[in-house]
Amino acid sequence: MVVLGTEHDGKALLAAAITPSLHDTGTEASHILIPAGRTVGGGTGGKGPIARAGGRRVQALDEVLTIATRDAARVLGE
Repeated sequence: MVVLGTEHDGKALLAAAITPSLHDTGTEASHILIPAGRTVGGGTGGKGPIARAGGRRVQALDEVLTIATRDAARVLGE
């Protein structure tokens, strides 16, 4: 699993990808980004093993990467 975040043109952008084996267990990459997307003031999109999120709250990038890391650890621990 990988979660990336950056700023572009004044917006926070996030991406997540999971392995095919993790996706086969019913996990969707978007499950990792939903809380993070809300925190940056936007939403989450994508289906299956790849997802994206974004919003206008660039200043929240550090916080959302922490949130995404926590949620990824939770999913991997299940």
